[in-house]
Amino acid sequence: MSRMPRMTRTLTLLLIGSGLWAWSPRFHEVQTGLARRMVPKGMNRFLAAHESALLEGARGVASDQVPTVEEVEAQFQRILELSETHKPAPAIARELGILAKQIQLLTDPSATVGVTPFRATYEAYGDEHLKELVLSREPAWAVEAPLDPKPKLLSLTETKYARFRSLAPSVDSATGRRLGVWDRLSIPYGQLQLSFSNGVNATANFYILLWRAAGDLWAIPD
Repeated sequence: MSRMPRMTRTLTLLLIGSGLWAWSPRFHEVQTGLARRMVPKGMNRFLAAHESALLEGARGVASDQVPTVEEVEAQFQRILELSETHKPAPAIARELGILAKQIQLLTDPSATVGVTPFRATYEAYGDEHLKELVLSREPAWAVEAPLDPKPKLLSLTETKYARFRSLAPSVDSATGRRLGVWDRLSIPYGQLQLSFSNGVNATANFYILLWRAAGDLWAIPD
């Protein structure tokens, strides 16, 4: 029988019952909404016309699973297939929202494995500071990059794990209790700010890749 401490076991059961997200549904919704404003005008019009479906996908379904590079790549290809087979626009927009959530999880340093107190603590911290987080515009690498998403997905994952290693000493892995000071000069806050902004920019860039590949199939005339 497992000798998991009672406190840890109880917390884990609570997390499973509530549906663990890493970032919260609201956090993903905000990131996706900001990313929508950073894409080409034609794609922005398409996403704005189907915003409810987009944000439904971005909020997602409660899950303890962390997306793999292969799963995100498969979602990217799924959107291309739906576009090429002329599936309804709201269905495509919803899948774009799901892709946004997956990409944003690839920038969340707490989302490395399944149900953990660490992830719950960082989700709460993200919601606590969401209104004050700042978006910094990064280079739009997708404008001229090859249409293969995998190299950039691997790069995001590598960065995430490096940040996890930096952040890990700030959290008690057994209980999720914050260790040390978590103020605006702390590593947890710095990682939160970077992850928020990087997630928005990454979402926008992968959207640009898809727009280049399939945007003519979604375009809404001026």
